Amino acid sequence: MPVQLGPRLQAFFDEPIPIVIGTTRRDGSVLMHPLWFEYRQEDGLIWLNGGPKRAWFKNLRRDGRVTLQLVDPKNMFRQALIEGRLVDTTFDGADEHIDRLSQRYQGGPYRNPKVERMIVRVRPERIGGFDVGQPWDVN
Repeated sequence: MPVQLGPRLQAFFDEPIPIVIGTTRRDGSVLMHPLWFEYRQEDGLIWLNGGPKRAWFKNLRRDGRVTLQLVDPKNMFRQALIEGRLVDTTFDGADEHIDRLSQRYQGGPYRNPKVERMIVRVRPERIGGFDVGQPWDVN
């Protein structure tokens, strides 16, 4: 059954805060990397944008498990930890997606070359964390 976000957590996911992705390397160590993201309420998935040559993506493709962390930069006691699994990837619409993310995070179009951009979709399976001492509203 998909994880259902309550209104407080949905509002937190809507804030333009980078998410940190944690993937597992072949040797078992963890690679962590900050990324722009968006949560798509219509499909219940977290959409990331990257390229097939990125180390975090290679790890994710090999082992579909992922941990994501979202921490409020103004209050570290407001955070969410998301355990999820890779659903799929696509190059279709990825350039438009990175522009949308850039608008969200930087207020304008993406300024770097769009080389091999792809959308990476992750399904949240478990969400923990808290909002200033109160657990998030998750079903």
